[in-house]
Amino acid sequence: MPTPLPDLTSWASEWSDVRVTVVGLGEVGFSLIDTLAELEATTTVVYSGPVGDRATIAGVLGVSTVEVSGEEDTVRAVQDSSPDLVILAPEWEPALEVEATLWHSDLVVWSDVEFSVRVADKSGVAPPFVLFGGGRSAYSADTAQRIFLHGQVRAARAGVDAPPVLDAIRHPDGTDVVLWTLSDRQLWRMGRVLTTARRPVVTVSIDDDGALPGELLQALYTQTVLGCVYLRMAGATERAVENADVVEGCRAIGVAVDTPGMSDLGRVEDIICDRAFLADRKDRALELCTVDELAQAGFSSPEDVEAALAALAVVRALDVPPEVIGGALHAPGWPGGK
Repeated sequence: MPTPLPDLTSWASEWSDVRVTVVGLGEVGFSLIDTLAELEATTTVVYSGPVGDRATIAGVLGVSTVEVSGEEDTVRAVQDSSPDLVILAPEWEPALEVEATLWHSDLVVWSDVEFSVRVADKSGVAPPFVLFGGGRSAYSADTAQRIFLHGQVRAARAGVDAPPVLDAIRHPDGTDVVLWTLSDRQLWRMGRVLTTARRPVVTVSIDDDGALPGELLQALYTQTVLGCVYLRMAGATERAVENADVVEGCRAIGVAVDTPGMSDLGRVEDIICDRAFLADRKDRALELCTVDELAQAGFSSPEDVEAALAALAVVRALDVPPEVIGGALHAPGWPGGK
């Protein structure tokens, strides 16, 4: 496995000396080449299929474009471009054996995740990242964003069902936290590169056992700083959390619609409780809201409440107080709310 380029660790790195080939020209692929153009890297993009006017705009940005007709042609075009670095956009999802040709070559290959976290310090300090994996994660990410915004925390959504993360990173007003939903292929690619550049503050997966393979769960939870949030009934996910190589001090945070154990969030009678983010969590629980308040906001089924609990774990990990949570749940505009 090629070693990541050691000197490309920041927006301030010497990107102008680097030849980069981006694979894929969907929405994220375009955000990659637009960012690389701003960094003055020598950039080529390899793509196939309809891309609207993105190829034309790429030319205006000074990016070389190579249109190909198939997956194997894509690999050959990448190799022919003789890049110092290859960045794979999530829109490019070839057969794994085709993509493996790149990973097993002498080329340095990154996912868009690897690149994005390295240039996240454009404004001087990189915002904290919360990473979500699995099919149910977008609901939790959206919920966490609403609560953050109610508490005057500038929270940006990115990834699956959301804008590209580089839009948040490059926003002129900056952002306080990025809530990033990742696809399965992005998680698979994260597992290909051993790096300390990714240090998400919180990671979340609340899918049932088997929804995400153990390899992808390990990639998601690796290097987490504060808390790995998981569905307490999902034994395979819990084992992935226990085995993950996390930053010292990171804790496993279980969520379930039942009585929470220490370091968990859950339900006691009609109260949603936090036993994770308080000083005396061994003997006490902190009331966050009521089950009825969740239902009024549209979280009525057990699955919806689990998604809400994961969102509450995220905001509590970043010090949002219970009164902000209650105020957010009473605010108008919740999907499915009354």
